[in-house]
Amino acid sequence: MMIFEGLRTLRLFALTTFGAALLGACSSMGSLDPFSGDSVNFAQGSPVADNLNNADREALSDAVMRAMETGAAQSWRGRRATGVVTPGAYALANLKADPAARIDAARGDFDLAHVVETDLGLYVLTRNSNIRSGPGTGAKAIEVLPSGSGVEVVGRVRDKNWMLVASNGVVRGYVFGDLLIKAPGSELELAGGPMRKPILCRKLTQRINVFSERHEWDGAACNDGTGWRPAREPAPDPNAPEELLEF
Repeated sequence: MMIFEGLRTLRLFALTTFGAALLGACSSMGSLDPFSGDSVNFAQGSPVADNLNNADREALSDAVMRAMETGAAQSWRGRRATGVVTPGAYALANLKADPAARIDAARGDFDLAHVVETDLGLYVLTRNSNIRSGPGTGAKAIEVLPSGSGVEVVGRVRDKNWMLVASNGVVRGYVFGDLLIKAPGSELELAGGPMRKPILCRKLTQRINVFSERHEWDGAACNDGTGWRPAREPAPDPNAPEELLEF
């Protein structure tokens, strides 16, 4: 009897430990997310975020959706607040070590349905190359980059020989992998990063009036295919140079 009781206790302990580990894993996965925790209040992070009621938040959310889709500034009016949402440039998230880090993008109609190996480093085009909106010759040709152009490969499409490339810090589109070689001197630095799907984001500027208060600030929204949500701001770069204070 004591043996059976001991086995039951051991099994319960194992199940409890496994459950705790699973919950911990889910919790840690939640931090690898380009979105903020609040899926409704696009005013979060501003001094007036807590002053908006449900009607205000709903009106603001509707304005953000219209601004993201139309590319035009949208005014809104709630019960006790009014504002304007002005959309800005596109960007892509989920391509760097910090998923919230965003890379500027030339347009918002890239094919982002493919998982890519991220953060691959510097390459050079071996000939004049079509840059396309998707990873295939059937995708729209957006522009041509000349032979010898240096590009940063921010994603290599899984199971396809196509690269998502950026030039001068802006994602331009996809190029066929055979048209690229590693930049001289960078061969040992191209380890590659995790496999992820790029996520479309768009910068925005907001102005909100609550009673006699008026606030304006910049932010972003991202859309992983399930709708626009407030973007989480990336963590500060620990390698960024420190600013020197002048006295």
